[in-house]
Amino acid sequence: FIIEEVIRHPEAIRGSRLRRAHRYVQPMALADDVLSGIDADTLNKIADQIGVDPAKVQSVLKDSLPALLGGMEKNVQSGDGAASLANALGDHAQANPLGDLGSLISGALGSGILEKVLGGSTPQVSEAIGGKSGLSSDQVQKILAVAAPIVMAFLAKRLTSGGKADPGVVQKEVKDASEKAKSDSPDIGSILGGILGGLK
Repeated sequence: FIIEEVIRHPEAIRGSRLRRAHRYVQPMALADDVLSGIDADTLNKIADQIGVDPAKVQSVLKDSLPALLGGMEKNVQSGDGAASLANALGDHAQANPLGDLGSLISGALGSGILEKVLGGSTPQVSEAIGGKSGLSSDQVQKILAVAAPIVMAFLAKRLTSGGKADPGVVQKEVKDASEKAKSDSPDIGSILGGILGGLK
């Protein structure tokens, strides 16, 4: 559909239509972006704060992406949910959580996001990821609270324009990103599927 529109409207090559088309054509490798955006120094600071090995933090961060994106995918299945996330992404359009490490690592930035994304399933998700990583549910939940605002900031950067996001685009791209994250981590993705299927 997008390619046909560009053919029928060649002026889109210079305008916003092409930018919107680009978002549909290019898959979101969100996991790669999030993990590459966290340098070794930041990873070490997160690990020191939580009291675990940096390699464990990196592993949990990777496993947190199917969880967070899966929760978002569940939430945006309705039009109201997609509109709500679109509005939230607009609020995060200029966010730079890695620029405020103190608030990020303490969980001050991410606890509210976790509540909205995972709801009452946060303890179950933390336990499932902890079972794979060998960390406690409490340690995993702290890492989830670090990951949540980073994921929101990356989504906002991808999906907002002028501080606004289109709910229809958000719905599609979050679904695609969630499926990609689950396919990249099929072991944890299958475990989380049963938990997030009952998300409330």
